[in-house]
Amino acid sequence: MTVAAPIELNKDNVVVLDYNLLTDPNTNYADAIEVAYGSGPQCLGVLVVKNVPDLADKRLTLLELASKLGNLPKSVLAKAHDPATEWVGWDHGTEIFNGKPDLAKGSFYANPRHDEPESDADKLAKFPGMTRPNRWLPEDLPELEPAFKALAQLIMTVGTHVARQVDKYATSRAIAEYPAPHYLESVVATSRTTKGRLLHYYPVSTLPSSMQAAADGAVDNLCGWHFDNGSLTGLTSALYVEEQLDPTTGELVALTHAPAPTDAGLFIRTRGGETVRVGIPTDCLAFQIGEALELSTQGKLRATEHCVFGGKQTHLARNTLAVFCQPDLDAPVTPSLTFAEFSNKVYLQNHAPEAN
Repeated sequence: MTVAAPIELNKDNVVVLDYNLLTDPNTNYADAIEVAYGSGPQCLGVLVVKNVPDLADKRLTLLELASKLGNLPKSVLAKAHDPATEWVGWDHGTEIFNGKPDLAKGSFYANPRHDEPESDADKLAKFPGMTRPNRWLPEDLPELEPAFKALAQLIMTVGTHVARQVDKYATSRAIAEYPAPHYLESVVATSRTTKGRLLHYYPVSTLPSSMQAAADGAVDNLCGWHFDNGSLTGLTSALYVEEQLDPTTGELVALTHAPAPTDAGLFIRTRGGETVRVGIPTDCLAFQIGEALELSTQGKLRATEHCVFGGKQTHLARNTLAVFCQPDLDAPVTPSLTFAEFSNKVYLQNHAPEAN
Protein backbone atom coordinates (compact mmCIF):
# COMPACT_ATOMS: atom_id res chain seq x y z
CA MET A 1 0.00 0.00 0.00
CA THR A 2 1.37 3.41 -0.98
CA VAL A 3 1.78 5.77 1.96
CA ALA A 4 2.08 9.54 1.55
CA ALA A 5 5.16 10.66 3.51
CA PRO A 6 4.98 13.78 5.70
CA ILE A 7 6.72 16.93 4.46
CA GLU A 8 9.74 17.76 6.63
CA LEU A 9 11.59 21.08 6.42
CA ASN A 10 14.91 21.93 8.06
CA LYS A 11 15.91 25.28 9.59
CA ASP A 12 16.63 26.71 6.11
CA ASN A 13 13.16 25.62 4.90
CA VAL A 14 14.74 22.97 2.70
CA VAL A 15 12.66 19.82 2.13
CA VAL A 16 14.21 16.80 3.89
CA LEU A 17 13.69 13.21 2.71
CA ASP A 18 14.61 10.27 4.93
CA TYR A 19 16.72 7.66 3.13
CA ASN A 20 15.05 4.86 5.08
CA LEU A 21 11.62 5.96 3.80
CA LEU A 22 12.97 6.86 0.38
CA THR A 23 14.13 3.29 -0.26
CA ASP A 24 10.74 1.84 0.72
CA PRO A 25 8.80 1.25 -2.54
CA ASN A 26 5.55 2.01 -0.71
CA THR A 27 6.59 5.55 0.23
CA ASN A 28 5.11 8.41 -1.77
CA TYR A 29 7.01 11.70 -1.50
CA ALA A 30 5.11 13.37 -4.38
CA ASP A 31 3.88 16.24 -2.19
CA ALA A 32 7.41 16.86 -0.91
CA ILE A 33 8.70 16.87 -4.50
CA GLU A 34 6.22 19.61 -5.38
CA VAL A 35 7.21 21.71 -2.36
CA ALA A 36 10.91 21.34 -3.21
CA TYR A 37 10.89 21.65 -7.00
CA GLY A 38 7.55 23.26 -7.92
CA SER A 39 6.54 26.79 -8.84
CA GLY A 40 5.43 28.25 -5.51
CA PRO A 41 7.16 31.54 -4.65
CA GLN A 42 9.03 29.97 -1.70
CA CYS A 43 10.23 26.92 -3.64
CA LEU A 44 14.01 26.62 -3.59
CA GLY A 45 14.48 23.94 -6.22
CA VAL A 46 16.52 21.77 -3.85
CA LEU A 47 15.97 19.01 -1.30
CA VAL A 48 18.27 17.04 0.99
CA VAL A 49 18.34 13.36 1.91
CA LYS A 50 19.33 12.40 5.45
CA ASN A 51 20.49 9.10 6.97
CA VAL A 52 22.49 8.09 3.88
CA PRO A 53 24.63 5.06 4.81
CA ASP A 54 28.42 5.23 4.36
CA LEU A 55 28.29 8.89 3.32
CA ALA A 56 30.57 10.38 5.99
CA ASP A 57 33.72 8.36 5.23
CA LYS A 58 33.33 8.51 1.45
CA ARG A 59 32.75 12.27 1.57
CA LEU A 60 35.81 13.06 3.70
CA THR A 61 38.10 10.75 1.74
CA LEU A 62 37.35 12.36 -1.61
CA LEU A 63 36.93 15.98 -0.52
CA GLU A 64 40.27 15.95 1.29
CA LEU A 65 41.83 14.58 -1.90
CA ALA A 66 40.42 17.57 -3.78
CA SER A 67 42.89 19.83 -1.97
CA LYS A 68 45.76 17.52 -2.81
CA LEU A 69 44.66 17.35 -6.44
CA GLY A 70 44.14 21.09 -6.81
CA ASN A 71 47.66 21.85 -5.60
CA LEU A 72 49.58 19.31 -7.67
CA PRO A 73 52.24 20.71 -10.04
CA LYS A 74 50.87 22.02 -13.32
CA SER A 75 52.95 19.46 -15.18
CA VAL A 76 51.11 16.66 -13.36
CA LEU A 77 47.68 18.20 -13.79
CA ALA A 78 48.35 18.57 -17.50
CA LYS A 79 48.32 14.77 -17.77
CA ALA A 80 44.69 14.78 -16.63
CA HIS A 81 43.61 17.59 -18.98
CA ASP A 82 41.80 16.69 -22.19
CA PRO A 83 42.47 19.38 -24.81
CA ALA A 84 39.32 18.36 -26.70
CA THR A 85 36.96 19.51 -23.96
CA GLU A 86 36.85 21.25 -20.58
CA TRP A 87 34.46 18.58 -19.22
CA VAL A 88 36.84 15.62 -19.01
CA GLY A 89 39.66 15.34 -16.48
CA TRP A 90 41.30 18.42 -14.96
CA ASP A 91 40.25 21.93 -15.95
CA HIS A 92 41.20 25.34 -14.58
CA GLY A 93 40.52 28.69 -16.19
CA THR A 94 38.73 27.43 -19.32
CA GLU A 95 35.15 28.03 -18.23
CA ILE A 96 33.78 31.56 -18.49
CA PHE A 97 31.70 33.05 -15.66
CA ASN A 98 30.65 36.68 -15.36
CA GLY A 99 32.50 37.33 -18.61
CA LYS A 100 35.92 36.25 -17.30
CA PRO A 101 37.98 33.04 -17.20
CA ASP A 102 37.03 31.09 -14.10
CA LEU A 103 40.19 30.99 -11.97
CA ALA A 104 38.34 30.58 -8.68
CA LYS A 105 38.18 26.81 -8.86
CA GLY A 106 39.79 23.80 -10.38
CA SER A 107 37.52 21.01 -11.58
CA PHE A 108 38.04 17.31 -12.17
CA TYR A 109 35.38 15.71 -14.37
CA ALA A 110 34.74 11.99 -14.82
CA ASN A 111 31.96 9.59 -15.67
CA PRO A 112 31.41 7.67 -12.40
CA ARG A 113 30.41 4.38 -14.02
CA HIS A 114 31.89 4.25 -17.52
CA ASP A 115 35.55 5.01 -18.18
CA GLU A 116 34.80 4.85 -21.92
CA PRO A 117 31.16 5.91 -22.18
CA GLU A 118 30.91 6.03 -25.99
CA SER A 119 32.50 4.40 -29.05
CA ASP A 120 30.51 6.08 -31.82
CA ALA A 121 32.90 8.35 -33.72
CA ASP A 122 30.23 10.88 -34.65
CA LYS A 123 29.09 11.34 -31.04
CA LEU A 124 32.70 11.52 -29.84
CA ALA A 125 33.30 14.37 -32.27
CA LYS A 126 30.06 16.26 -31.65
CA PHE A 127 29.76 15.81 -27.86
CA PRO A 128 33.29 15.30 -26.47
CA GLY A 129 32.38 16.51 -22.98
CA MET A 130 29.90 13.66 -22.50
CA THR A 131 31.60 10.94 -24.54
CA ARG A 132 35.39 11.19 -24.18
CA PRO A 133 37.17 8.61 -21.95
CA ASN A 134 38.00 9.46 -18.35
CA ARG A 135 41.50 10.72 -17.58
CA TRP A 136 42.76 9.62 -14.15
CA LEU A 137 46.21 10.04 -12.56
CA PRO A 138 47.17 6.41 -11.76
CA GLU A 139 50.83 7.20 -11.07
CA ASP A 140 50.57 10.60 -9.38
CA LEU A 141 47.32 10.25 -7.40
CA PRO A 142 46.17 6.60 -7.58
CA GLU A 143 43.68 7.00 -4.74
CA LEU A 144 41.64 9.54 -6.73
CA GLU A 145 39.80 7.09 -9.02
CA PRO A 146 38.43 4.71 -6.35
CA ALA A 147 37.47 7.55 -4.00
CA PHE A 148 35.76 9.52 -6.79
CA LYS A 149 33.80 6.52 -8.04
CA ALA A 150 32.77 5.43 -4.52
CA LEU A 151 31.22 8.77 -3.59
CA ALA A 152 29.78 9.58 -7.02
CA GLN A 153 28.16 6.16 -7.33
CA LEU A 154 26.65 6.55 -3.85
CA ILE A 155 25.15 9.87 -4.97
CA MET A 156 23.75 8.19 -8.07
CA THR A 157 22.23 5.39 -5.99
CA VAL A 158 20.47 7.87 -3.71
CA GLY A 159 19.56 9.95 -6.76
CA THR A 160 17.82 6.94 -8.29
CA HIS A 161 15.49 6.81 -5.28
CA VAL A 162 14.84 10.57 -5.51
CA ALA A 163 14.14 10.16 -9.23
CA ARG A 164 11.59 7.45 -8.51
CA GLN A 165 9.68 9.94 -6.36
CA VAL A 166 9.80 12.54 -9.15
CA ASP A 167 8.29 9.92 -11.45
CA LYS A 168 5.54 9.29 -8.89
CA TYR A 169 4.89 13.03 -8.80
CA ALA A 170 4.65 13.19 -12.60
CA THR A 171 2.21 10.27 -12.63
CA SER A 172 0.04 11.62 -9.81
CA ARG A 173 -0.16 15.06 -11.46
CA ALA A 174 -0.90 13.51 -14.86
CA ILE A 175 1.78 15.56 -16.63
CA ALA A 176 1.00 15.29 -20.32
CA GLU A 177 3.82 13.97 -22.53
CA TYR A 178 6.11 13.07 -19.61
CA PRO A 179 8.51 10.80 -21.52
CA ALA A 180 7.75 7.54 -19.61
CA PRO A 181 6.29 6.39 -16.26
CA HIS A 182 9.77 5.59 -14.87
CA TYR A 183 11.60 8.16 -16.97
CA LEU A 184 13.84 9.93 -14.45
CA GLU A 185 14.65 6.76 -12.55
CA SER A 186 15.94 5.27 -15.80
CA VAL A 187 17.95 8.41 -16.59
CA VAL A 188 19.78 8.34 -13.26
CA ALA A 189 20.20 4.56 -13.14
CA THR A 190 21.26 3.79 -16.71
CA SER A 191 22.44 6.86 -18.62
CA ARG A 192 26.00 6.82 -19.98
CA THR A 193 26.30 10.63 -20.06
CA THR A 194 26.38 11.17 -16.28
CA LYS A 195 29.26 13.42 -15.22
CA GLY A 196 30.80 13.90 -11.80
CA ARG A 197 32.61 17.16 -11.05
CA LEU A 198 35.05 17.35 -8.14
CA LEU A 199 35.53 21.02 -7.28
CA HIS A 200 38.41 22.68 -5.47
CA TYR A 201 37.72 26.36 -4.79
CA TYR A 202 41.00 28.10 -4.06
CA PRO A 203 41.19 30.47 -1.08
CA VAL A 204 39.74 33.81 -2.15
CA SER A 205 42.87 35.56 -0.86
CA THR A 206 44.93 33.82 -3.57
CA LEU A 207 42.72 34.94 -6.47
CA PRO A 208 43.18 38.01 -8.67
CA SER A 209 42.01 41.16 -6.88
CA SER A 210 39.11 41.57 -9.31
CA MET A 211 37.65 38.25 -8.08
CA GLN A 212 38.22 38.69 -4.36
CA ALA A 213 35.14 40.81 -3.71
CA ALA A 214 31.77 40.73 -5.39
CA ALA A 215 29.89 43.92 -6.18
CA ASP A 216 27.66 45.30 -3.44
CA GLY A 217 24.81 42.90 -2.85
CA ALA A 218 26.17 40.27 -5.24
CA VAL A 219 26.88 36.74 -4.04
CA ASP A 220 28.39 35.14 -7.14
CA ASN A 221 32.10 35.90 -7.04
CA LEU A 222 33.15 32.22 -7.07
CA CYS A 223 30.51 30.79 -9.40
CA GLY A 224 28.07 32.96 -11.34
CA TRP A 225 24.30 32.57 -11.38
CA HIS A 226 23.27 29.69 -13.64
CA PHE A 227 20.99 26.69 -14.23
CA ASP A 228 22.30 23.16 -14.68
CA ASN A 229 21.46 21.72 -18.09
CA GLY A 230 20.76 18.13 -17.06
CA SER A 231 17.95 16.41 -15.19
CA LEU A 232 19.07 15.88 -11.58
CA THR A 233 22.20 17.17 -9.83
CA GLY A 234 23.45 15.51 -6.65
CA LEU A 235 25.67 17.52 -4.28
CA THR A 236 27.69 16.86 -1.16
CA SER A 237 28.04 19.34 1.64
CA ALA A 238 31.18 21.41 1.01
CA LEU A 239 34.31 20.74 3.06
CA TYR A 240 36.10 23.92 4.14
CA VAL A 241 39.80 23.59 4.95
CA GLU A 242 42.89 25.59 5.80
CA GLU A 243 45.69 24.39 3.55
CA GLN A 244 49.38 24.35 4.36
CA LEU A 245 51.40 24.37 1.15
CA ASP A 246 55.06 23.73 0.52
CA PRO A 247 56.52 27.21 -0.18
CA THR A 248 58.83 25.79 -2.84
CA THR A 249 56.62 23.41 -4.78
CA GLY A 250 53.16 24.73 -3.87
CA GLU A 251 52.00 21.19 -3.10
CA LEU A 252 49.76 20.34 -0.15
CA VAL A 253 51.60 19.52 3.05
CA ALA A 254 48.72 19.42 5.53
CA LEU A 255 45.12 20.55 5.90
CA THR A 256 42.84 21.40 8.80
CA HIS A 257 39.05 21.19 8.69
CA ALA A 258 37.19 24.43 9.34
CA PRO A 259 33.54 25.08 10.17
CA ALA A 260 31.44 26.12 7.18
CA PRO A 261 31.23 29.95 7.12
CA THR A 262 27.77 31.33 7.76
CA ASP A 263 28.02 33.88 4.93
CA ALA A 264 29.50 31.71 2.17
CA GLY A 265 28.59 28.76 0.00
CA LEU A 266 25.58 27.85 -2.13
CA PHE A 267 23.00 30.55 -2.83
CA ILE A 268 19.69 29.87 -4.56
CA ARG A 269 17.13 32.22 -6.09
CA THR A 270 13.60 31.17 -5.09
CA ARG A 271 10.75 31.11 -7.57
CA GLY A 272 9.63 34.39 -6.02
CA GLY A 273 13.02 36.02 -6.69
CA GLU A 274 14.45 35.95 -3.14
CA THR A 275 18.15 35.13 -2.73
CA VAL A 276 18.68 32.49 -0.04
CA ARG A 277 21.84 30.88 1.33
CA VAL A 278 21.32 27.11 1.54
CA GLY A 279 23.52 25.12 3.88
CA ILE A 280 23.75 21.40 3.12
CA PRO A 281 24.23 19.45 6.38
CA THR A 282 27.42 17.40 6.37
CA ASP A 283 25.46 14.17 6.87
CA CYS A 284 23.10 14.80 3.94
CA LEU A 285 23.14 14.81 0.16
CA ALA A 286 21.36 17.56 -1.75
CA PHE A 287 19.58 17.27 -5.10
CA GLN A 288 18.76 20.11 -7.48
CA ILE A 289 17.06 19.86 -10.86
CA GLY A 290 18.14 21.17 -14.23
CA GLU A 291 16.60 22.57 -17.37
CA ALA A 292 16.15 19.18 -19.06
CA LEU A 293 13.78 18.00 -16.32
CA GLU A 294 11.94 21.31 -16.38
CA LEU A 295 11.19 20.62 -20.04
CA SER A 296 10.24 17.00 -19.36
CA THR A 297 7.68 18.08 -16.75
CA GLN A 298 6.37 20.93 -18.95
CA GLY A 299 7.51 23.45 -16.36
CA LYS A 300 5.62 21.86 -13.45
CA LEU A 301 9.02 21.37 -11.84
CA ARG A 302 11.52 24.16 -12.42
CA ALA A 303 15.28 24.26 -12.72
CA THR A 304 17.31 25.58 -9.80
CA GLU A 305 19.01 28.97 -10.25
CA HIS A 306 22.13 29.02 -8.08
CA CYS A 307 25.62 30.44 -7.52
CA VAL A 308 28.52 30.24 -5.03
CA PHE A 309 29.86 33.03 -2.81
CA GLY A 310 33.28 33.10 -1.16
CA GLY A 311 32.39 35.04 1.99
CA LYS A 312 34.67 36.89 4.36
CA GLN A 313 36.94 34.02 5.46
CA THR A 314 39.20 34.40 2.47
CA HIS A 315 41.89 32.03 3.74
CA LEU A 316 39.72 28.91 3.41
CA ALA A 317 39.58 26.50 0.49
CA ARG A 318 36.25 24.86 -0.40
CA ASN A 319 35.87 21.32 -1.78
CA THR A 320 32.74 19.57 -2.99
CA LEU A 321 31.42 17.01 -5.48
CA ALA A 322 28.53 17.47 -7.89
CA VAL A 323 27.09 14.66 -10.01
CA PHE A 324 25.12 15.72 -13.09
CA CYS A 325 22.59 13.07 -14.12
CA GLN A 326 21.26 13.59 -17.62
CA PRO A 327 19.65 11.50 -20.37
CA ASP A 328 21.57 9.55 -22.98
CA LEU A 329 22.20 11.57 -26.11
CA ASP A 330 19.47 9.82 -28.11
CA ALA A 331 16.99 9.74 -25.20
CA PRO A 332 14.00 12.11 -25.13
CA VAL A 333 13.75 15.27 -23.07
CA THR A 334 10.33 15.83 -24.59
CA PRO A 335 8.58 13.67 -27.23
CA SER A 336 10.00 15.92 -29.97
CA LEU A 337 13.45 16.76 -28.52
CA THR A 338 16.37 14.46 -27.71
CA PHE A 339 18.98 15.34 -25.13
CA ALA A 340 21.57 15.71 -27.90
CA GLU A 341 19.39 18.27 -29.67
CA PHE A 342 18.70 20.07 -26.40
CA SER A 343 22.40 20.14 -25.47
CA ASN A 344 23.35 21.54 -28.85
CA LYS A 345 20.68 24.24 -28.53
CA VAL A 346 21.97 25.24 -25.08
CA TYR A 347 25.57 25.28 -26.33
CA LEU A 348 24.70 27.58 -29.22
CA GLN A 349 22.79 29.91 -26.90
CA ASN A 350 25.70 30.10 -24.45
CA HIS A 351 28.25 30.75 -27.19
CA ALA A 352 26.22 33.18 -29.32
CA PRO A 353 28.00 36.44 -30.19
CA GLU A 354 27.08 39.31 -27.91
CA ALA A 355 24.71 41.86 -29.38
CA ASN A 356 26.34 45.16 -30.36
